[in-house]
Amino acid sequence: MALADDIAEKKRALDAARPLPLNIVGRLADWFELETTVACAVVEGDRLSRREVMLLFAKGEPVLRNRPIDDQRMILNHRRALELMARLSFQPGGAVTERTIQAFHSLLFTGIGRMAGRYRDGPLKDVSAGASPDPAKVRVSMSALSGWLRRAEPSPDTAFEAHHRMMAVRPFDDGNATVALLLGNLILNRAGYPPVVVRETDRDAYFDTMQRAWSVGDKTPFRDVMMGLLNQSLDVCLVGAAGSLAGREEEPEPVSRP
Repeated sequence: MALADDIAEKKRALDAARPLPLNIVGRLADWFELETTVACAVVEGDRLSRREVMLLFAKGEPVLRNRPIDDQRMILNHRRALELMARLSFQPGGAVTERTIQAFHSLLFTGIGRMAGRYRDGPLKDVSAGASPDPAKVRVSMSALSGWLRRAEPSPDTAFEAHHRMMAVRPFDDGNATVALLLGNLILNRAGYPPVVVRETDRDAYFDTMQRAWSVGDKTPFRDVMMGLLNQSLDVCLVGAAGSLAGREEEPEPVSRP
């Protein structure tokens, strides 16, 4: 409960600082764009460095000779998916549904295979993180998730529950974790929170607790990990709100870590 109280207090402090100056908003938006895209590489196992992601952003096309073309395309496509997330974040009247989820996947995998935006019709390619959910039940499960999303109010608990429910189904051949993060971060944004960022040092805890959530039904450790990541993101925003990002090129250091 202490962490939840800490997050609530930081959210109140951030709300009190709003509206933030446009230059600070821009710096924070740029930082989260970069870090959430690096997180995409982390959860997909692509291992692209922050510097490589920055180079791809600068060039706008695959230019890394020592990295697979599709990995680079996903990084560039993730930027487009973030643009969709930003637009939807400012449309609180529009429902978040399975069409939203499919739209994220379609953007993420544009130019990468034939399954962009399409549910899988067979077992998962990589089942190292747990048993492959029955493909025959994917559409029914996603329809149920869609109905739940329509009824749920935006909040951190809704965001992390939506992430868990989608990953319990894993409806796509590839990219499920990235799409689940986009979904959860969209809900967080709509609730007035910043997105969460999964760093390389968070990867094992993220996947281990997520697997525990869907395999034995214990969602508390996963929620604790995600709340810790949200706490860090709020720290970054509060540093930005204080004007401490001015002139800094490196990652803003969170005030505290979970």
